[in-house]
Formats: sequence, C-alpha cells, structure tokens
Amino acid sequence: MANIRSNPGYLYGVISPEEFVERLCLVGADRGPRRFPRKQRDRRILMKSILMTLDSSRFYSESEINEALREWNREVAPAIETDHVSVRRTLVDYGYLERTTDGRSYQVGFPPASVAFDLEVEDIDLRATVAAYLDHLRRQSNQRRK
Repeated sequence: MANIRSNPGYLYGVISPEEFVERLCLVGADRGPRRFPRKQRDRRILMKSILMTLDSSRFYSESEINEALREWNREVAPAIETDHVSVRRTLVDYGYLERTTDGRSYQVGFPPASVAFDLEVEDIDLRATVAAYLDHLRRQSNQRRK
C-alpha cells in the first residue's frame, strides 16, 4: 500500500480511495483488539465505512441498526473491540445517524463535512477488501512460520 503520509493533503485534504482502504485495513482489520480510534481522520473513515453498509433511503429499528453495527464489526472492522451501543451513540453524536424524536428508529444522517471523501470511495467493496487484506495477513504469517 502507498505511504499516505507522502500525500500533502493527508491531514486536511480529501480522503482518496487508496487512503481509505489503507487506513480501514490497518485500523479496522489489522492486529486487534483495539479501541475505536481517537484520531479524527481514522474515526471518520470507520464511520464512513459503517454508512456504506447501510441503506440511506430507509429507517432502521433499534434492533436492526444494532444488528447492522454488529455485522459491520464482524465483517469490516474485526480488530475494533467495542460494543454496538457505543458505536451507535458515536454515529448519532457525529450526525452520521439521526434518531427519530421518539427514539424508536434511525436513519443515515448527513453530518457537516469536516472531512471530504473522494467519490470513488463509494465504489469500494468493503467486505471483499477487508477479506482480501486478512487473507494477505494470513499468508504472510504462514510464510514466516516456514
């Protein structure tokens, strides 16, 4: 993977598909367990990856959103050790999820853009990307053992 620190827009610029994949794999899938990141850029990348697994045109019951978050944690960010309730609260706090006034359902929100994502990020197959990365790590580990 390319070194994203050589990208002059790393701290403030648009998140490219390459940076998105690299950070998602390193933060979400590589050598866990770890907590939800404190770095805002990594946090935004993980939150974006969650939104990419949701249907923005529908409302989710609390149990449906909880299951979707557990599935994201299993399949996209297995290194992140957190509970779905904390992730849901973070998404609501950042505006990525909106809750109805009665608190019974949730919908994908549209938070103010503090970080911009390249439009090609939307085309990334998250599950396949993370699965390929984990497979790569397993092969490397097996080669080191030989």
